[in-house]
Amino acid sequence: MRLAERALSVVVALFIALVVLAQTPVPAAVGAIERDDWFAISIADFHCGWLHEQVVVRSGHIETSNEMRLTVGRGGSQATISVQWRFEEDLDGTPISCTVEQTSAGEKSQTTYRFTKDHIDVHERAAGRTTMREMPVPTGLWLTPAQVERTIGASRRNAVARVEYRTVDPAAGLNVVDFVTTRSAESAGDGSLSQWKTRNSAVALETIESVDGAGRTITTRTKMAIGDMVARRCSESEAKRPAAAGGLDVIGRSIVALARPEPKLLTAPRARLAVKSSDGTLIVLPSSGSQRIETNPAGGLFVDVEVGRRSAATPQEVADSRYSASTILIDAADPAVRELALRAVAGAGLTEISPASARAEAMRALVMRFIIHKDLATAFAGASAVVQSRAGDCSEHAILLAALLRAQHIPSRVASGLVYADEFAGKRGIFAWHMWTQAQVDGHWIDLDATLDKQSFHPGHLLIATSAQDDAQLDSDFSALLATIGNVTIEVVNVD
Repeated sequence: MRLAERALSVVVALFIALVVLAQTPVPAAVGAIERDDWFAISIADFHCGWLHEQVVVRSGHIETSNEMRLTVGRGGSQATISVQWRFEEDLDGTPISCTVEQTSAGEKSQTTYRFTKDHIDVHERAAGRTTMREMPVPTGLWLTPAQVERTIGASRRNAVARVEYRTVDPAAGLNVVDFVTTRSAESAGDGSLSQWKTRNSAVALETIESVDGAGRTITTRTKMAIGDMVARRCSESEAKRPAAAGGLDVIGRSIVALARPEPKLLTAPRARLAVKSSDGTLIVLPSSGSQRIETNPAGGLFVDVEVGRRSAATPQEVADSRYSASTILIDAADPAVRELALRAVAGAGLTEISPASARAEAMRALVMRFIIHKDLATAFAGASAVVQSRAGDCSEHAILLAALLRAQHIPSRVASGLVYADEFAGKRGIFAWHMWTQAQVDGHWIDLDATLDKQSFHPGHLLIATSAQDDAQLDSDFSALLATIGNVTIEVVNVD
């Protein structure tokens, strides 16, 4: 079993989606740095990294930038990931361009969006490759980053108690996100410090923001099962101090222990699990691939997992081109990826017209053998990089297999959740975070785990979310993980 780097990416995604920091009016003074703010980031009282936000007014346009860097522990090692974006717009709010970069363990990807009147030109670069495509401009009324600054700033100055707005998330493919910010309480009798609660449509968690009399954010706090996530205004030097020794072990905190080991989960054809949230909140899981969901009258859900079972793809999923596209991470068009897919098919005595299910299994088995350096040192690399390094954990296995499937014209997506392990991180009989692949075969989704040696899947998998991985940065399809990580209990009802 190899654990996903995605646990760290999910943490970064949470901050990007939730942290709505100091909002002040943007002046029209050319060359003015309107805002240059630094914040120290902690999780569960462990200092993990920093956030830097800046707004600059230049000749004819405004640049809003955001850079975040986090370092956390994962299974005895440490991982650092940084995400930064820069959004340019005219003084009247017309969007010009947006550039997003992600760096993790030396792997760097960049996506640039250039707005035209009727579409957006998208340039993506990673692992020495550049791809170009077009995407539609987000529909409906939405605010650019500078317009958000003005709206929030004006609302606070005028003592407006509730603000609703829509904006785009640069770090998640320019998806439109709805925000609701509500004034909740005064922290001081003179009104110099107020609190605001913010929710958005991308992440099912609430952020509480403390704001001073000038409208500047002092702290933001988001409660999570693994520990409160806090951004605190400070100096650059304070924000950039080294992460806490040892760091916060995200993988360790997300492990779910069973009452006793259940080794048959690794070999049996089917199992039933009773799954609840630790804090009593509603838990939502998908019925997809091998997994079926049923309400448990005693609370929570029954989850039935049966090896070989498949689920019908919806008409929308069948028609969704994202599951067949070559992207920065799932770069199916790369010649080396296409050659590896052909090698897998030919090596199994098949051809490109052989049944898709047989080709899919041949590619799954090849990925398991092909990645020879199975460790946590590689950080969510794209398929092309994995072909070169032959290294990675479960996320690299899942991404490479998804790319090989698309290279063979088999739609695919990645799946993320929990997987059973007899022993991991010094603990026995646990579920830990994991990633695998789903292939769309004959109009149905099937599960394929490329980290397994002698089988394609086993019932010790609990699916939480799926994603097409259609951008180089953080995918909002995984937002379900944010409300689930560290907030699950699992009981094995039966295994047969």
